Amino acid sequence: MDNQGALVGWHHQDLGDRVLLALQTRQRAGDPDDFDVLRVLMTKNQAAVLGNYLFQVSGQTPPSADERSWFRRMFG
Repeated sequence: MDNQGALVGWHHQDLGDRVLLALQTRQRAGDPDDFDVLRVLMTKNQAAVLGNYLFQVSGQTPPSADERSWFRRMFG
């Protein structure tokens, strides 16, 4: 199954030790409600590896755990 399209949205569901990631894609312009959904079940480790890979290929850096703002440090 080869499915191509532009990524237009996504959401996830935390399932304890796993994550269900739903990717919404559109193949062409038209009805805004006409999109495909690909659901991927993965372990949280796989999700972390995917996230790190996406940061790497995008040229971005992942947020640092100690880069919390003063407000977040004070109020969580």
